[in-house]
Amino acid sequence: MDHYICTGECHGASEEPGTCQAAPEDCAKSGQELMACSCGDINNHKQESEA
Repeated sequence: MDHYICTGECHGASEEPGTCQAAPEDCAKSGQELMACSCGDINNHKQESEA
């Protein structure tokens, strides 16, 4: 399943295109476009952000 990820410190992931929603103090990519990812597992990214 294609999804969209933040390549900043927050490692955010979304099923929809958009921008990083993390607070600026939490992620240098806050407000920037999410990058398309086709690794097939959005949960992989969500687990990284919780670690």
